[in-house]
Amino acid sequence: MAEELRDIEPLRSLLAHRPLAILSDIDGTIAPIVPNPEDSRVSNRARDALQSLMSEGVSVGFITGRAIEKARDIVGVLGAYYAGNHGLNIAMDGAAEAPEELRPYVAWAQQVIADTCGLNIPGVIVEDKGPVVAFHYRMAESEDDARRALESAISASPSSKNFRVQVGRKVIELRPPVAIDKGTAVETLASRIGARAVLTMGDDATDLDMFRGARELQKHGVASASVAVWSNEVQPEVLEETDYFVRGVEGVEWLLEEVLKAIRP
Repeated sequence: MAEELRDIEPLRSLLAHRPLAILSDIDGTIAPIVPNPEDSRVSNRARDALQSLMSEGVSVGFITGRAIEKARDIVGVLGAYYAGNHGLNIAMDGAAEAPEELRPYVAWAQQVIADTCGLNIPGVIVEDKGPVVAFHYRMAESEDDARRALESAISASPSSKNFRVQVGRKVIELRPPVAIDKGTAVETLASRIGARAVLTMGDDATDLDMFRGARELQKHGVASASVAVWSNEVQPEVLEETDYFVRGVEGVEWLLEEVLKAIRP
């Protein structure tokens, strides 16, 4: 069970390892949750801290459900690594890589969107991410009614049977049922970086795979720690699966600045 992180001391031994990588979710972690997901942006404070950490030799990566192009736009940190669509796409040196096996899912995703678009539920936003579809219902007048209507429409779409359903914070996602997730993304990024220590941060049930991936790294001699971001929407299992927690995006900003102080000579 996570304990609240009030100072940097519990992380000092981790931060002493090099190369060090910080791998983070975006929405709800380094960017505040906003009603319209298109309006999401990382704060200047977090961006400055991340950029400064990179200037000190820390590798920074973002593991998100967003498409990589959108993630880059939200974050605005030069030289960072990205794993988009829950690890289905990886970008290490510019162009994003996508497995060949995902190509059929792009067409199936388009069919699910076509099958559900007739709902026209006010406040529901459909995010087309290629092989992944996300239905955001945070802005709906009745979140419960919107969620039930979406679940019914998705279930009725023949193409939805090709996907697995992932439920997050006011969002329903359809993801290809392949052995790729935020956990495999952590392992891939850490391996390519050559990290000897990894700090992961996330706020949602969709980040549980990321935390498990970080623990898997320990079996291969890579030190790791995970930090949950507390909010009034956090699921209990998120706190159960992490080592520490901080309160809100402000807590993450504080943590990044403390890490920066700790690693500077």
